[in-house]
Amino acid sequence: MKKTLLFLTMGIIALFISACGNSNGDEPAEKDNNMEPIEAKLDVPEKSGKGQAVALSTKVTQGDENVDDADEVKYEIWKNGHKDESEMIEAKHEKDGVYTAEKTFDKDGIYTVQVHVTARDMHTMPKAEIAVGNTEGEDQDHGGDDGNDHQGHHESTVSIHLKKPDTVKAEEKADWKVHVENEGEALEGAELRLEIYKEGQEKHEWVDMTPGEPGEYSVTYAFPEKGSYNVQVHVTKGEEIHEHTMQTVEVE
Repeated sequence: MKKTLLFLTMGIIALFISACGNSNGDEPAEKDNNMEPIEAKLDVPEKSGKGQAVALSTKVTQGDENVDDADEVKYEIWKNGHKDESEMIEAKHEKDGVYTAEKTFDKDGIYTVQVHVTARDMHTMPKAEIAVGNTEGEDQDHGGDDGNDHQGHHESTVSIHLKKPDTVKAEEKADWKVHVENEGEALEGAELRLEIYKEGQEKHEWVDMTPGEPGEYSVTYAFPEKGSYNVQVHVTKGEEIHEHTMQTVEVE
């Protein structure tokens, strides 16, 4: 009888220890930081001489982490007042989240440099200005985005996060969400529209998004047929903000 009781006691203790050992596996996983916005710190000199090579640099981070796996980093450059003649330059990843490129300006003037960063399903595109050579008579506050930018040498820090459904099927409704921040704060009261068009087709469909939680906008949409579509998010608020980002979506 004593031996039986002893075995029972040892069995209970073993089960207790096993339960304690497995309890760690039931603890909630470490907080997912995927929704934390990416940040891009654009470094462009304020002045340069005509014909000189200018180093362009951007450090991309998410929280305290350097982003070394950006999907795309490009520098868009144009002379103020000539946005339609902008030039795109691919950036090269160096290390520690730093992406660089080089540009030689052949003409005097004030130019806008805007970096387009797409990483971890998010997009941000800060910009700054650079004065090249003799800029006497140039309008410092002309703005680099079709006259809608009145920020001078200040950077525009709008972050756009398009949350796509895991799978997208033709004629099947799915929820689309966009989270927008400006200077690290949720952007409220903005107008968001999705511009949707299929590769090779001229027809563009515009879909208005509805605001929800601060900085969040959503819409339910069904693609009419299979294929590769461009989905461009347009964000506008007053005269100060007019930004956009685009992603390609494969519809099954």
